[in-house]
Amino acid sequence: MRIFVIALSLLAVLSTVNAANAEQRVAFVVGNGAYKYAPKLENPVDDADAMASLLRGIGFDVIEGTNLNHEEIAEKLLEFGKKAGGADIAAFYYAGQGIAVNGTNYLLPVDADIKSEMDVKLSAISFDDVLDRTMGEAKLRLVFLDASRNNPFASRVASISRGRAVITDPDPKPEQGTLIAFATGSGEVALDGEKGAHSPFTRALLANLAKPGVEIQQAMTMVRAQVNEETNKGQLPWGHTYLLGPVYLNPLQAPGGSDK
Repeated sequence: MRIFVIALSLLAVLSTVNAANAEQRVAFVVGNGAYKYAPKLENPVDDADAMASLLRGIGFDVIEGTNLNHEEIAEKLLEFGKKAGGADIAAFYYAGQGIAVNGTNYLLPVDADIKSEMDVKLSAISFDDVLDRTMGEAKLRLVFLDASRNNPFASRVASISRGRAVITDPDPKPEQGTLIAFATGSGEVALDGEKGAHSPFTRALLANLAKPGVEIQQAMTMVRAQVNEETNKGQLPWGHTYLLGPVYLNPLQAPGGSDK
């Protein structure tokens, strides 16, 4: 009986690996915390490392970078774009500081020195470019942004918050086959968390995103509930879903397939 149970377990693991390998999956994972001119963050590097490991475990070809400057992010985006073209699933995870100007979202390299809106356009990375120009040709696009969503222009980014800075709602809306998950609601701050413990949002992603047989929208509901509980209702993840069907990142015992 024991040998039979072990055999079943091995078959289950192999079925998961084979299902993931049947799809072309690529991800770009970024963790920026060592900012020169904005508040430093304790956990993005560890958050990104853990997320990259999780995604590799479910069949993703992961491009990973931590504490990237503008040039380094641009180089890795080019690599990501080449691999994401025509992929079945393209995923992007970002932990760090961000900013929004006139409805456009930007991700901050560690060397970004933001004193004005013009500085944002010159030294930050447009999230729209990440979504449209690098992931646009993928059949399915998944985006996870562990950054706050408050307005940083009270004075300048370096004095806004010890949390993770601003990301707002995308405009115009992304194409069908896209899921965007924010660490918190519009105008709110996402907590960085205790050093070495991951941020609340990333910790919840790690706990729920790759659960066997759990559809991704169900997983994100679990993420939202976990963050809300752990922060005593101080942080509530938000998202936009433009999927046309069920998506299983770990399809073990799943009743359906991936949204294409």
